[in-house]
Formats: sequence, structure tokens, C-alpha cells
Amino acid sequence: MIVFLHFCALIGTTLIVARGTVFSPLQRALPAFFQCGQCVGMWVGMAAGATSVVPVGHGRILDAAVVGAATSFASMLADAVLLNLLGDPNERA
Repeated sequence: MIVFLHFCALIGTTLIVARGTVFSPLQRALPAFFQCGQCVGMWVGMAAGATSVVPVGHGRILDAAVVGAATSFASMLADAVLLNLLGDPNERA
């Protein structure tokens, strides 16, 4: 149960960094990276795996790769579902 909560937190962190207005200076500076939920999710997950926030049990390097990939995929999926349900906030006038 706690691992599910950690992954939800990683996905939430990714969506905040990729979509949140508080990070708009970063999003404008490097739009190809900071507006991509999958890219940000990979790095957020890798940081969580490497620091053992979400340990998988295979060592820090492999944990970073596994958690990074899982967070990247889950963030991309969550971003697509939320954009489909709520619409893209950048397209509102």
C-alpha cells in the first residue's frame, strides 16, 4: 500500500513540475523537457529510486532505472487521461 502511495506522489510531483504554473519559468526555459510529463517523470522516478525513497530491492542504480521507467510511463498515462478528461489548460482562452 505504501508503495502505491509513493508512486502516486511521484506522479503528482511530475504533473506539478510539467503542468503547474509555479514552474512556468522552467517550462519556458526548457519547454522540450519541462513540458513533457514522460521526461520529467523519468527523472523524478530516477531520483526517487536512487535515493531509496521507493526501493525495489535491486541496488540503487537498477532501482533508479526501474522506478524511473515506471514513473515515466505512469506519468504519461496520467497526463493523457487528465488531458482527455479535463482538457489542456494551455488551450483555454
